[in-house]
Amino acid sequence: MMDRSKGDNLETDRRLMIFGASTRAAAQSAVRAGLRPVCADHFADEDLREIADVLPLVDYPNGLVEVAARSPPLPWVYTGALENRPALLEKLAALRPLWGNPAGVVRTVRNPFRLCGALTRAGLPALAVQPSHSPPPADGRWMVKPWRSSAGHGIHVWQEGTPAAGSWAERCYFQQRAAGQPISALFLSMADETALIGASEQLIGLAALSARPFGYCGSIGPIGLSETVRRQIAQTGAAIASEFGLRGLFGIDFVLERDVAWPTEINPRYTASVEIYEWVLELPLLEWHCRACRAYESRPASRQIAEQFQAVLDAARSRQAGQMAAKAVVYAPFSLSAPDLAGLEQSAHFVARGVRIADRPKAGARIVEKAPVCTLIAKQAKPAGVAAFESSLSAMAIEFERNRVEN
Repeated sequence: MMDRSKGDNLETDRRLMIFGASTRAAAQSAVRAGLRPVCADHFADEDLREIADVLPLVDYPNGLVEVAARSPPLPWVYTGALENRPALLEKLAALRPLWGNPAGVVRTVRNPFRLCGALTRAGLPALAVQPSHSPPPADGRWMVKPWRSSAGHGIHVWQEGTPAAGSWAERCYFQQRAAGQPISALFLSMADETALIGASEQLIGLAALSARPFGYCGSIGPIGLSETVRRQIAQTGAAIASEFGLRGLFGIDFVLERDVAWPTEINPRYTASVEIYEWVLELPLLEWHCRACRAYESRPASRQIAEQFQAVLDAARSRQAGQMAAKAVVYAPFSLSAPDLAGLEQSAHFVARGVRIADRPKAGARIVEKAPVCTLIAKQAKPAGVAAFESSLSAMAIEFERNRVEN
């Protein structure tokens, strides 16, 4: 059980520290749960400052240790891509109580060979993997992926002309390539139970959003699944959570090929798609995450939380009635000075279609080519890719061109 003297005081204080590359979405989740977010991230966007106490941070992510040490003894959660830095997670967890997956769990579940073995033993679909020192034929049937991957950065098709794996700056491996629709599934794991919250379509590498190839650039959902696929995805989440000891919210990325969902990567933390489900289901998922993590060592308490969560999840799904939401991450097509996005959001292109702008940088901030600029949000989206954002993207492109900065 967690030692309450170390800061497990959510009932009385309601403050929660959130660390990650971008914490805005999780901070808004915290507010929806009635929590008071205290955040440190790489961007410190304007809309984060509107809802959270933003801790000064000079050197992300290494400076998080100093930030945690000088901050109140509060519990903390993390977002992407801190799962790529388990040593840092260990340092932070030694300072403040972690409500999430600890470093040891992260190291094993993020090991592609351990993951493939676990899936195979469970009799579930598994993409073959090979180490970088044993490359397969460069025929387009394999992917090259960095071990420390996040948001699809650094992923390439292994084919003629791709640089040799040994020449890459990051440690990498090969994963069998699957053809199909990229989707992700969100789960909540307790000690003995894992609930499938839902699945969403992933927007990957879209030119309309100036994303890099294979780069994550948004989510649409929840989406419907056949009973066969839904059952397989649920079994995959339960098997992985049991094998590796996952707790709280976590995500699995899949490639859906007809009636087979091929797992490609585990995200053992609050994911980018959580807010999609919160908008549609009207559930404070971050609060359930905190409850699941706090009770993880107590099986009776975990079973009680699992029963309660499944009941509210079922009720929320019955209210949902096919509603969907979407988010799209807009990347800089060239280096630019950030426009006044708060003002742009009030224009007809956005208001008439109910599109909001999140992750807003300060106006005038320098943004280099291919770096994220902001996130577009549509809470009444239909399954139409980025069509819901077309008018907004056109208006945004005009502002980007006005604010182009020569390198």
